[in-house]
Amino acid sequence: MSSFAENLQNIDRRYLYLTLLLIVVIGLLVPIPLPLAVGPQARGVYDAIEKADPRKLAIVSTLWSASTQGENRPQTRVIIEHLMRRKLKFALIAFGDPQSTILAYEVADELAPKYGYKYGRDWINFGFRADIAGTLKGMVRNIEETLKQDTKERKPLHQFPIMKGIRNFDDVGFIAEVSASANYVSWLGLVAGSTDAPFCYAPTSVMAPELYTYIDSGQIAGMLFGIKGAAEYERMLGIKGFTTRAITPVSLTLILLFVLIGLGNYGMFASRRQGGKA
Repeated sequence: MSSFAENLQNIDRRYLYLTLLLIVVIGLLVPIPLPLAVGPQARGVYDAIEKADPRKLAIVSTLWSASTQGENRPQTRVIIEHLMRRKLKFALIAFGDPQSTILAYEVADELAPKYGYKYGRDWINFGFRADIAGTLKGMVRNIEETLKQDTKERKPLHQFPIMKGIRNFDDVGFIAEVSASANYVSWLGLVAGSTDAPFCYAPTSVMAPELYTYIDSGQIAGMLFGIKGAAEYERMLGIKGFTTRAITPVSLTLILLFVLIGLGNYGMFASRRQGGKA
């Protein structure tokens, strides 16, 4: 008969998947108040928007699609909602994936009525641009000459009230990139030196570790670390939305992972001791 220690190393994986499913479902359906500390990275994004000059334009750049919207959509939403709360005018622009401009537009368009935002006056969509390097180099010199027109109404940018007095990045007060890719390299290399606007980044969780060097050096003012960063931001905004609920099963899943690792290691060492005595 197998010992208890051996059984710990051979748990039927179906039970593990069932436990994981129950944790996710219960975590989403039942409010479980778990502590969520707001990190300095998320605080950096919040402070950058709070300090942004209302006379200048904010730019929200996106590069994400349906495959990463579980993390990137909440990040986009909390950033745009904070901009609207502060009554800051902003522009959307997308690189890398055409889906991104549509998905980000949906988020802004959904929030606009809540805050009385009017397209063309308070916010605008520059749309998808295939060449990020060429586009950013051109925007450093002149935004209107580079981008020509918006995506929604296909009108010249100078016809929109929001673009009055906006020439280049000297007239930009805040930049955020929500991305599942490494677009921050282009922003830091081509734009950071031409503007005083703080640059903030909202990557997927797997990308976040490589960015701490840029945060420590001050090149990135703040970061939203995947869905956790979005949940932290909701807390700062006083919102109890889907992201706040979703972070509960994420936390409980990590706890389950640590418990299983501990049980597996205990079973392995216990089995070795029994074998040695035999």
